Amino acid sequence: MFKTRHFLVFTIGLLLISIVAHSQGDGPRSYLLGPKGVIGANPKYLNLNQNLVPAGNIYLTDSDINVNVFPTTLFYNFGLGERFAQVQFMFNPANASGTIVTDQDETFTGLNNSGFSDGFMAFKVGLIGTPALSIKEFAQHTPAYSMFGYLRVWYSGSYDASKLLNLGTNRFTIEFGTPMSFPLSKNSKRPIWIESYPYIQLYTKNTDPSIIVQGNEAIQYPLFGIENHLTHNLTKKFWAGIDLRYAIGGESEIDGQAQDNKINVLGGGLSAGYQILPFLGATSSYGIVLAGDNGLDGNMFRLGLVFVYAKTEKN
Repeated sequence: MFKTRHFLVFTIGLLLISIVAHSQGDGPRSYLLGPKGVIGANPKYLNLNQNLVPAGNIYLTDSDINVNVFPTTLFYNFGLGERFAQVQFMFNPANASGTIVTDQDETFTGLNNSGFSDGFMAFKVGLIGTPALSIKEFAQHTPAYSMFGYLRVWYSGSYDASKLLNLGTNRFTIEFGTPMSFPLSKNSKRPIWIESYPYIQLYTKNTDPSIIVQGNEAIQYPLFGIENHLTHNLTKKFWAGIDLRYAIGGESEIDGQAQDNKINVLGGGLSAGYQILPFLGATSSYGIVLAGDNGLDGNMFRLGLVFVYAKTEKN
């Protein structure tokens, strides 16, 4: 006979951590298999200093923009047949300030805006090595290679075409990717993981561009990227790792005229995480642009918490 009980449980990396600025990546321990029947929340704080717009996928060469964002991702893990699956929703309060220099060499200082940056809805499903496991089964599962199919649809945050600095993009971004994870250690208490996420982002038109654009219609070509992480548990509760990201593409056009702002950037950084309580974990990351064409530059500091809840049955 089974007794049903509720309890809180946390496993580092059991959810797909959201991104707030498209260029910053999901972060380490984001693409690992997790147990089904788990719900949770992942609030974060990011500080970005960059010459990209707050959404992180269009840059303005000589601009200097500071962005503070507070994204919160809600998620639920479940089984789709015998495969792991996950749904997510992220909303993204933010504020931004700084200086923008246009392509016409006009400089606007003291800019400030608050509201919401782009958020997303997402669906992830297992393709290879991703069984739908209960908490008990997951605890006994031997780490193995896994691959997921991932669809993420970004919706626009706050937008006003009369403003020079916007947090939202006034369009949709559709992202497809195949997150993968490779275990380098079978020791469940000291795991070593390589994670890799190749993806493509497609953008709808912005039919009401900001006045800074000085046009009637803005489009952006697809952006291709790959995000990679190597992490290792130094103790049972503490892990650390290195991050590497590369993105290319994403040039924009205004009324059919190319803007010569193709993104070609390599970024890297360091990350760490700690299990504070059985139901609560914390992560932190610092990242910089290592190399980029056309003067693209930026740095990022990120703090995150993960709260989880699961309902299980005990014999």
